[in-house]
Amino acid sequence: MSFNICPSDMVTAMLSDLDPVAVILVSSGTKGNRLLFRYPYFQEPHSNHKSSKVAIKNPYAIKIAENFQDLKKGKSITTFIKDGSLTGFADKTLANFLVAKSELCGKKFSVKIDDVRFVGFPMSLTQLSKETNLQNSLNSRLQNILAINVVFALRANIAESVTNCYQELAQQIAVAIAHEEKRCLYLSKEAKIMMAAFEEASVTGDEDTVSPLKQIIHNSNLAKELMSVFDNLVKSGQVLFFLNQWVEINFCLLHKIHANVPGGVLLETFYRFLTYVRPYHAILLTKPEQELLSSLPLDGCPSLSRLIKLTTPVKNLKILALETDLSITQIYQLVCHLVYWGFAILIYPMCQANQYVLSPSADTAVDSKLSQEFHTSFPELHLVVEMSRFSYPSRMHECFDVEPIANTALMDKVNQVVVWMLRHRILNQLHTYVNLLPSSKKEFSTNPNMCHSTISSTHSSSSSVQVVEESYLSILMEDPTTSNLDRATSMSDVASVNSEESGGQSTTQYTSQLSKSPSHEANSDCSMLPEDSKLQWRMQDNLLNELKPGVKAAILRCPAAKNFEDLSLFAKLVPYFNGKHHLEEIMFYENLTRSQLVTLLEKFKDVLILSSHEALATTLI
Repeated sequence: MSFNICPSDMVTAMLSDLDPVAVILVSSGTKGNRLLFRYPYFQEPHSNHKSSKVAIKNPYAIKIAENFQDLKKGKSITTFIKDGSLTGFADKTLANFLVAKSELCGKKFSVKIDDVRFVGFPMSLTQLSKETNLQNSLNSRLQNILAINVVFALRANIAESVTNCYQELAQQIAVAIAHEEKRCLYLSKEAKIMMAAFEEASVTGDEDTVSPLKQIIHNSNLAKELMSVFDNLVKSGQVLFFLNQWVEINFCLLHKIHANVPGGVLLETFYRFLTYVRPYHAILLTKPEQELLSSLPLDGCPSLSRLIKLTTPVKNLKILALETDLSITQIYQLVCHLVYWGFAILIYPMCQANQYVLSPSADTAVDSKLSQEFHTSFPELHLVVEMSRFSYPSRMHECFDVEPIANTALMDKVNQVVVWMLRHRILNQLHTYVNLLPSSKKEFSTNPNMCHSTISSTHSSSSSVQVVEESYLSILMEDPTTSNLDRATSMSDVASVNSEESGGQSTTQYTSQLSKSPSHEANSDCSMLPEDSKLQWRMQDNLLNELKPGVKAAILRCPAAKNFEDLSLFAKLVPYFNGKHHLEEIMFYENLTRSQLVTLLEKFKDVLILSSHEALATTLI
């Protein structure tokens, strides 16, 4: 029996592994180490005060083989995570090993205990206490907080890059708290509220550890902010608020925001692909315009708001730069900012010629969560039916069989459906790439024993022709009146030699074939060629000088090579024919229409290979 795992369930499981299991605030001061706050709180049963560990008499003993045999028998293993929350640690225990020494303050903090990793950024407040003007007596001075540590409890098997991100967030919060402590004694006031709640619970003898934490959340503004940080990380991976309504905290967990990208996201890879943004790209907002604008801070960049208002899926970045009156460099920076935060994805401007295919990571289940969301947006349509249209690579006008001019309303609906599927990464766009490759019907090689400007024509059983580096055109352009001793062998000399060696076979067929100019019919006598023809042949021969002789000869044999304008345009586009540039990029940089480029490729199809696949920039970001 085989079981099908839903892709959405796999993504959800991956995302849950990225979530923190707790956020903790500890302090060190004149009254010792204290746990000020932890969230979420978990009430353990009173009957089980011990951690669910394998029984070991000596706490420093090494786990021997018998313990692993017990694991196979189904006995409990050491775990401090239950239902996504941190358990098994007393408040005093957490306070003692999470408070770092003064030598470790200002550095990243990481401790691993079994299946839990604690990461944070300890911050010393000793210098702040010396700089702060204390109005109180010595009794007040003895209650100073000397150090704090904002700690996130994570799963031990989490990636190192994710750990670094949480450490950066802990650093932001710790530095902000220290700043507010220096400015208005913010931490001292909040810590007093937190410690009072714990002391009240200890005086009453209540063993309930949850009640003081609930009271702290109700009374402390700092506790509410830390709780909001945890909830936002679990919900969206984005944290954006002002600590004490003063210091801005902004953070996004890139691994969670871009979890739908095939293969996941690595920070280094993501930063590298941000450099692939080009003027011909467009952006597609992942949230409604008003919702996105309302989420921006009050002092946000006006240019960013203007860009969001003018963005549409059919405008490339160059057009947006003109409409927003911004430089293309500024547009790049704003677009990378939106993409990084998951507010936009990179696409190619939508048009009827775009080719799309169903993403291999798309959830095709009939009752998937995406199907329900799609039905909410388009009640009369079914997501599975729309996805089936793109089971094979299809263009928009071919897939929906709708004429844009005949039925504008229906075409708008089609565009909305495609935009919705692109926004949820259900579709991938395919681009056509071009590779230059000579035809394999004839062989082209170089004979090193020949002189620089001679032509070797050998007659074998297969009657194959070998072409050396110099083109036949270069010989036709030689002036027969030249009396230099080192001049190239004339056409008549070659003809006479070949006639003797090949038993009377002449090169008339070669001269007659190559004596045709794109615009003039030259005489069979080379000495009577017009100057215009000589110049045009010379230009025609120089266009492809950088190519290998075999490739150059294959191009010149194409019928379209007789037209100088076609050959000139083809030679201009040859640097793009390496499989790294798609048609849309060539059209943008060379200012060509799609029909012009497709027509040219059709004329030289004998030496070209076309392939279609996704572009890395639009697939990964």
